[in-house]
Amino acid sequence: MTKKGPEVIPSENRERLVNIFYPKRATSIFYYVFGVVVFIIGLGFNVTSAAGFIIHDLFAWTLGIASMIFGILMVAWAESRRWFTLYIITTWNVRVRKGIFSRETVRIFYDEITDVHCSGPADERRVGMGDVEIFTSADEGTPSLLFDGVNNPDGIKEIILRFMGTIPDPVHWAHLDRA
Repeated sequence: MTKKGPEVIPSENRERLVNIFYPKRATSIFYYVFGVVVFIIGLGFNVTSAAGFIIHDLFAWTLGIASMIFGILMVAWAESRRWFTLYIITTWNVRVRKGIFSRETVRIFYDEITDVHCSGPADERRVGMGDVEIFTSADEGTPSLLFDGVNNPDGIKEIILRFMGTIPDPVHWAHLDRA
């Protein structure tokens, strides 16, 4: 009885990373600005309280410290949401990976994609930002995958469409379980 090893895939048929995108900071600009404003208000409240311009008591001090902490946490939350959201394009599929402690990855292979759209508010589109919506045949009007707030969405759409146009027959990823 011969023991069969794992299937060896030739190097030209292996999956390769094409690019990784992050959401732009400008998509969360409200959280950054609001967090900094709340921090400055708390800091100003504590400084004026220490200088004697307003009543100096435990409640005023606690309120100032709490607003400073809230502002810092809001900026940290916006930044961590940006850093722990990855939009990945490989030679076989597109993926969205989200999460800090429990990462969740959603992937769609190129042979499953039926349509790709670019969208976004007009002010974002003017500065070269937007969303890339990826649809599959299982969709009913809602995108299966969304690259939210990326730079140059038209360029990303073009990359995906070019990979869709060069799908080999048979596909290199036929050995994978897609479930």
